Amino acid sequence: MIAPVKRDTGPAAALASADDAELIERCRADERAAHDEFYHRFRRQVAGNLYRVLGDRSDLEDLVQEVFVIAFRGLSRFRGDARLSTWLYRICVNVALGRIRTRKRRPNAIGVADLDSTSVDPSLTERPETPEKSLERRQDRERVYRALEMLAPKKRVVLFLHEIEGLDLKEIAYVVDSNPVTVRTRLFYARREFYRVLAGEPVEGGDE
Repeated sequence: MIAPVKRDTGPAAALASADDAELIERCRADERAAHDEFYHRFRRQVAGNLYRVLGDRSDLEDLVQEVFVIAFRGLSRFRGDARLSTWLYRICVNVALGRIRTRKRRPNAIGVADLDSTSVDPSLTERPETPEKSLERRQDRERVYRALEMLAPKKRVVLFLHEIEGLDLKEIAYVVDSNPVTVRTRLFYARREFYRVLAGEPVEGGDE
């Protein structure tokens, strides 16, 4: 007789099924298992957020760790005014901004879809691209990232969040800790400078 398979009913299984609110409370209580589950649950999302903003893998693992250190320290102040994923995104953007400001050299841009195959357009997996089309798409993506890197960090981030991530002005304002009016102004100048870069024209300096 085959023995029945035992279900895991331990603390780890209970945490895996816990909702975000319960998980946050248990992290606040400084439960090690809760911290591990929080990291496991959101690590891929955090890595993806950082990668899409930065466009390369340089020091990605270190930056992921930095995001979680900040998140664990700040959970006591999280009041649920935004979704947990949005709150984490805000931390990711701040960490990415710091990385952009201190980067000494411009890395080679890598395709965003390379991080996770689930982010690839389904039509591409159903009908494989020709080598020529794949190369063209990669070159276009690299060209966009090179142009973005020529912008001041704050302009780059708002342009990325609006045009690539699809966030509206209110969402961007929360993520970058600003207000919609400032975001709208920054977005206007970011677009203008972006197209100047693509056209090979000089752009203005400054962090705004």
